[in-house]
Amino acid sequence: MSIHNTDTDDDAGEGRHRRYAELDIGEEEFVIYDRENHQAWIQSTVSIPVDEKC
Repeated sequence: MSIHNTDTDDDAGEGRHRRYAELDIGEEEFVIYDRENHQAWIQSTVSIPVDEKC
């Protein structure tokens, strides 16, 4: 298993999207985590942009 950070924002970014980041852990699985609370994360096989409306 390799881990790839797919978060393309730079560290100087601002806004509500900066608190959360996504890691692509392969096999079409993702981990979304809170940058301020590293104990808060979720693993999923689906990932969509935060600003995308369902």
